Amino acid sequence: MATCRVNRAKPWRPLKWKMTPTTETLERFELLSGLPTEVLDFIAQKTLDKNYKEGELIFSEGANADYLYLILSGKVSLEMKVQLGQTGTVRRATIGVIGPWHAMGWSSLVYPYEYTASGVCLQDTKVLAIPKEDLRFLISQYPEAGCDLMERVASITRARLFSATSTLTYFLSIVSHELKRPIAAVENYLQITLGGYAGDISDKQRRLLERSALRLSDLRSLISDILDFARMQPEQICADFEIVDPMEIGAEAIEEVRLAATQKNIRLKAIGPSEYTPIVAARRRLRQVISNLLANAIKFSPEESTVTLSAHEDSGMLVVEVLDEGLGIPAKDQPHIFDDFYRAGNVEEISGAGLGLSIAKKIVNAHEGQIEVQSPYESGKSGTKVTVRIPQTLTLPGDRGANTQ
Repeated sequence: MATCRVNRAKPWRPLKWKMTPTTETLERFELLSGLPTEVLDFIAQKTLDKNYKEGELIFSEGANADYLYLILSGKVSLEMKVQLGQTGTVRRATIGVIGPWHAMGWSSLVYPYEYTASGVCLQDTKVLAIPKEDLRFLISQYPEAGCDLMERVASITRARLFSATSTLTYFLSIVSHELKRPIAAVENYLQITLGGYAGDISDKQRRLLERSALRLSDLRSLISDILDFARMQPEQICADFEIVDPMEIGAEAIEEVRLAATQKNIRLKAIGPSEYTPIVAARRRLRQVISNLLANAIKFSPEESTVTLSAHEDSGMLVVEVLDEGLGIPAKDQPHIFDDFYRAGNVEEISGAGLGLSIAKKIVNAHEGQIEVQSPYESGKSGTKVTVRIPQTLTLPGDRGANTQ
């Protein structure tokens, strides 16, 4: 009897995607590691090999973000444009350096799809370029993988930002210390000379020495502003909250700028009640806000004019106003006046980095307050009024923690 052989079908198993060399390469990137194989295979089919020479520009800040780049070899400097004022020289500052197995060009994933930095090769560099249209199609076809991808982009970007900020803060703190030390020594010598301890000086010599002392003070303040700009964080400001007397802070701020006012024969005028309700604030930082505003008012005011510091209480707020009779702020510049490094178009000839108002706003925001500018503030007259409002209901750090338990 013949035996009938029956071919038994093998149990069905899900089809496994074969790892291609390009897919295995993609697995090495932190951005893509662990994504589903079919997603990596899709990306592998869409990538374009590109090679760049040392010094060559891969992508430019402000250009359409057409590709996400994955670095296979070489090094790339990520650079952003920096310009002090509207007519200052535009320079590119390095914000990071990345090498193999890192990604760049996140803007290809995020609206408005424009690169926020430039990528310049520090060495001959080989990259994989993924077109933005394919990335968007990928996210629409594999939404879970797309969500995971965007979360990784956010995580990597946050880590890079933290690393860059920490490095910058450390560098600036060292440079600040090294720059301030000789400045302090020269200031001490000038004060000794002005005090008559090195012999008599003529009135002309005194005026020259006082102007020199003022310029050194401006330089020291500029160094402090740059350092503050790099390291100032809201939580650090809030940690310094204490109960303070607004009148004392105002008086200290006026004393800080008195020499600058004297040099220009500017009258400093203070208006307010005889006493104020104590508030919770970071004493040094709030004084910094007021002294920055007063210093700006003096700097941009003509000689023999008046700068006024006014303060009052209104509906649970401490309201501080600084008024000057200076050249004012053009209307087109006012929306940007609190931006980092921004300077109005009519003050380019006057020294400064454009950080005073930016730092003031950061401090006021940490106090949950508001700051605004009005220029002109009186019809038919030039001048600027800056108003700061600080809540009188802020709590001390310890009290705040107890209230949240």
